[in-house]
Amino acid sequence: MLSQSMRSIMTLCHEYERRQEMAAAALAYKCMEVACMRVVYCKHSSINRDRHELQATLQIAPKGASPSSSASDIDNLNNQTMTDKAALSKVSHVGGKHVIVARNHPNFVRLLDFAQDVNFAIEASRKSQKAFVAANLLLEEAQNREGITSVRRVIDFSFQDVEGLIRLVRLAQEAIS
Repeated sequence: MLSQSMRSIMTLCHEYERRQEMAAAALAYKCMEVACMRVVYCKHSSINRDRHELQATLQIAPKGASPSSSASDIDNLNNQTMTDKAALSKVSHVGGKHVIVARNHPNFVRLLDFAQDVNFAIEASRKSQKAFVAANLLLEEAQNREGITSVRRVIDFSFQDVEGLIRLVRLAQEAIS
């Protein structure tokens, strides 16, 4: 349902741009950004678990880990050698590169979907800013300070308060009409 809504919003964004209604395009792109960020926000905890599982599978040291030479680390290194041998039997290699193991495939798919959602949100944010710059010029020419201020409030609004955003979008639509 959300992906269909996002496609509808994207169609609306393109239509506003085509008609040079840049203030409306900025508002539509902001709605797209908020929809994507809400998806990202909801998926974050499960994606974090997937990331940890994949790191463990690929044996990537987490950021901030520093090497040391304590006795327990040497014991861990010896145990790691045994783990590495077991992992090598589970992970296929082609030309020295990891191949996705079937049991990790869902984790990778979810992680890639999450990355795509983040990319959509950032792209929508970038486009809303770009459309606002263009709208700002047009609204200044029309001496519509209220329209500029209303659209700016929407662009600067957080994705956390969807009801508040909807209220501001409605006010901005009235101001630019």
